[in-house]
Amino acid sequence: MKPLVALLVVLAAALAAASPAAADLGFEPGSFSARLHDAAGVEVTQAGAHPDATVEFMLRSTLNANGRRVPDESLKDVAVELPAGLVGNPQSTPRCLHGAFMQRACDRGAMVGIETMWTMAIQGAGPLSETTVPVWNLVPPEGVVARFGFQVASVIVTIDMRVRSDGDYNLVADISKLSSLLQIYGSKLTLWGVPADHNGEGPIAFTDEYFDGTYGAPGAEPRRPFLTSPTKCGPPLTTTISATSWQQPDRVVTDAYTPAEGITGCDQLDFAPSLDLRSQSLRAGVPAPYEVTLEVPQSDDPDALATPTVKDVSVTLPEGVAVSPSSAGGLVGCSDAQAALRSLDEPACPAASKIGTVEIETPLLAGPLTGSIFLGTPKSMEAQSGEMLRTLLIASGEGVTVKLEGKITPDPLTGRLRAVFADNPQLPFSLLTLRFQGGPRAPLTNPQRCGTHTTSATIASWGGQSVGSDSSFDITRNTGIGPCAPLGFTPSFGAGMASAAAGGSSAFSLTFGRDDAQQDLGDLTVELPPGLTGVIASADLCQEAAAAAGSCSERSRIGSAAVAAGPGASPFQLPGRVYVTGPYKGGPFGLSIVVPAVAGPFDLGTVVVRAAIELDRRTAALRIVSDPLPTILQGIPLRIRTVQVTIDKPGFMLNPTSCGEQRIAGTLRSAVGAAASAAARFQVGGCAALPYTPRLGLQVGERGRTKRGITTPLNATLRMPAGNANNRVVSVNLPRTLNARLNVIQDACTLAQFEAGSCTKQVGTAVAVTPLLRDPLRGPVYFVRNPERRIPDMMVALRGQVAIDLVGKVTIARDLTLRTEFDTIPDVPITLFRLSLVAGRRGPVGTTADLCQRSTRRRLDADLTLRAQSGRARRVRQRISVVGCGRAAAAKR
Repeated sequence: MKPLVALLVVLAAALAAASPAAADLGFEPGSFSARLHDAAGVEVTQAGAHPDATVEFMLRSTLNANGRRVPDESLKDVAVELPAGLVGNPQSTPRCLHGAFMQRACDRGAMVGIETMWTMAIQGAGPLSETTVPVWNLVPPEGVVARFGFQVASVIVTIDMRVRSDGDYNLVADISKLSSLLQIYGSKLTLWGVPADHNGEGPIAFTDEYFDGTYGAPGAEPRRPFLTSPTKCGPPLTTTISATSWQQPDRVVTDAYTPAEGITGCDQLDFAPSLDLRSQSLRAGVPAPYEVTLEVPQSDDPDALATPTVKDVSVTLPEGVAVSPSSAGGLVGCSDAQAALRSLDEPACPAASKIGTVEIETPLLAGPLTGSIFLGTPKSMEAQSGEMLRTLLIASGEGVTVKLEGKITPDPLTGRLRAVFADNPQLPFSLLTLRFQGGPRAPLTNPQRCGTHTTSATIASWGGQSVGSDSSFDITRNTGIGPCAPLGFTPSFGAGMASAAAGGSSAFSLTFGRDDAQQDLGDLTVELPPGLTGVIASADLCQEAAAAAGSCSERSRIGSAAVAAGPGASPFQLPGRVYVTGPYKGGPFGLSIVVPAVAGPFDLGTVVVRAAIELDRRTAALRIVSDPLPTILQGIPLRIRTVQVTIDKPGFMLNPTSCGEQRIAGTLRSAVGAAASAAARFQVGGCAALPYTPRLGLQVGERGRTKRGITTPLNATLRMPAGNANNRVVSVNLPRTLNARLNVIQDACTLAQFEAGSCTKQVGTAVAVTPLLRDPLRGPVYFVRNPERRIPDMMVALRGQVAIDLVGKVTIARDLTLRTEFDTIPDVPITLFRLSLVAGRRGPVGTTADLCQRSTRRRLDADLTLRAQSGRARRVRQRISVVGCGRAAAAKR
C-alpha cells in the first residue's frame, strides 16, 4: 500500500567545507526523536488516532577555523524507518505536480506539514541559519509509494516513501544524494495528522519567500485524516534513523528513539469485517472457479478512530469443497526464493504455479494492488502440518508489493479445507478479492451434493478484536445441465485379452470407472472365465511385507496400472505397477497394485491396493477380489474416475482353448455400499487349429497282485505335448478282467467331509504337472458320495500352491466292469497327470483272471475317450500293460 507516515527526516546536504571535517558523521546524543502528538505538543498514545508526527535530529559538529560549529561530515543519504502500523494516506490531500513544485506554485491544499532546518553557509563563516518551509504532497514517479518535498532557498529536497516487504511492512522514508549547496546541522520535520485543520489555526511564519512570509489562509479541501497511529497496542514502538556522508558513503551511522509509552486504547476501536466465499458454478461435483471477498469498512472521519488492521484470517470452507486432483496436471510450485518472500527482490514465480488472481483495494492508494495467487512449493508432505498446501498472494501497484503466505489444512477424513492467513501486514485495506481460476484444471471442486453450503470465517485484528462471519452459496445443478438428483452408481466396465487366439498369450486389460455424477468407487470383484489364467511360475511371488509396503521387486512385476483421479474433463493420470504376491486373504495368490501418488509438486507417498486371487477348485477359474480403493489421501479426496490394470508380462496370461462364448463378470461396489454388476463378452477363436495328441498309458499289477480274485493296483499316466488344446473329458472303460470292488467304492466319505479335508479312506494318489506352477500338484484319491448319483464319485484332491478337485463319475456295469469319466477337467495346460489306485484292503480294482496269462493279456484292452476343450476328440482302444508277472512270465512273453 502506498502509505506514508509521519516522521521523516529530511534535510539538505552538502559537500565538505573548505577544511576537512575533524571527525566522522554522527548524531548529537539525545537529539533524535520521533513523536506522535497533538497540536499542543502533548504525546498521543491512542490507537487509530490521527496525531501529528515530528521527527527531529541534530548532527554531531565541531568548531571550524572560524570558531563556528559545523557538522563533522556532509550528509548524503538519510533513511527513517517507522514503526509497523504507523501509516499515512497521500490520497487525503491534493498532490502537487512536479512542475508546479519547481515553480513554487503548489496549491495550498497540498501542504501536509512544515520543515525547520538549521544550516550553515558553505564557507562556514556566516551565522547558523534556521529556515522554516512548507512540506508538499507531490505526485510520485512510477514505482514510488509517495513523495513529499520542500525547498530551502534554491535547494530541493524530496522524501520518497517505501514499504518494506522484507519485514513487517513498515514504512521507510528515504532521502538520497542531498545537495551540496548547504551544510545541514539539524532538521525538524512535522507532518500533520489532519492537514486541513491547520488552515485556520492562524498564520505560520516562514523564513522563505515562498509565501511572502506567512501562510494561514483557510483551505478549501475537505477534512480527511493524513496520518494514523498503529492499531496494535503494546510496548512502546521504536523508530530508527540511518545516514551516510559524502566523505564515507559506505559507512552507515544509526540512532533510535523509543517513547516512554506504547499504544493504548485498542478496546475503543470498531471492527466489523465480513467474508464471502462462493462458487461461480452451480454444478455439483465439478472443478469450479471460486471468488472470496474480505470487506473491511474503513472510516474517513478525522474525528473518529481508524479501523484496526487485519491480523489473522481463518476460513473453514463448506464440506465438499475440496482440492481437485485434476488441477495437478502441469502444476508446479513457487518456492519462497522465487516468490522473494521476506525479501525486497522482485517475485518471479513460474507461470505454471498460478492458480488465481488477487486484488486489494486500500484507501492509501489511488488504484488497487493487483496480482496473482500462486501455489507455494510444499515444505512438508504432511498435509496436517499446514506446510503442504500453501498459497502465496503477491500483489503490487504504485510502488508497493505485498507478499502473503496462506496455509491450507484439509480434514484427513472429509477433505474439508481450512485456510489460515496469519500475521498479515499492519496496512489498512477496504476490500480483498481472491479469484481462483476455473476450467478443468481449477484448484477447487464443488461439493458432489446439491444444496446450500456454508463457509465459516474468523477474522482477528491487530487491536485484539475477533469477528465471526458466515456466508453461503447454493449448488442447484448436477454435473451436466440438468436438475439435481441423488448420486447414482452405474460404473463402466471392460475387460479382455489383446489377442483372441485360443491357447495364446497376450496382454490382459481391465478397465472400470465412473463419471462425476456417480458415487465414488469402492471395491471390485472380477470373475474370469475358465481357461483364462496366468503362468504364476514365470514370476517370483512378492512376499507379504514387501507387498503391503509397495516395495516388491521387478521379478514380481506382471503389469502396469493407470489411475485417473479428479473431477471434470481432465482428471489427473497416475501411473502404477502390478505385482503378483503370495497368499492373500484366503487366496493362494494376490496382487499388489502400487501407485506412487506424485501429482504436480506433491508427493503424497505410495498408494497400495491389494487384491486376493481365488481359484475355483472345480473349474480353476480365477476370481480377483480387491480391497477398497482409497477415497481420500492426506485430506485430498481422490475422486477416482477410472482404473486400468494391464497384465502385460510376456507369456504370463493365457487364453482358454475353448472357443465357446463366455464373459468376464464384475461386481463393483461404491464407497458408500451401492453395488453394480457388469460383464464383458469374452470369446477366443482358432480352436480348430490347435493340435490334440494326448497319450494315456494304463498299467496294472505288481508282484503278488496279478492273480485272479484279488485287488490289483492301477496306474494311469496322461501326457500332453506343449501347445495342445487342453483336455475337457477323459473317460476310461476297463475290460472285464478288471472289475470294481463294490465294498470299497460304497465305503465312501461324504462330500462335506471331503471339502473339509477330513476323509480318511484313501484309495490312491495323484500328481499333476502344469507349466502354470513351479511345483507339481499332489494329493489323495477318495470315493465320495454324491447325492445326485447312485455310485460315489472318484474325487482327486490335488494340492500345492493351489487346490484343485477333479471329479470322476464312476459307472459299474452289471458285469462289475468299471468305467470312470472325468468330464469337468479345468481348461488349463497339464503336461503330465498320473493317477495311482492302491491294492489291498482299500483297493477299488480287482481281477477276474490271472493277469499274467497270455490269453488274459491279449484281452486286456481299455476303451479310452478323450475330448479337448476345443471340441476335438480321440477314441482309443488302449492295451493295458501288466507288471509283477515274474521272470518265467516275462520270458514267456
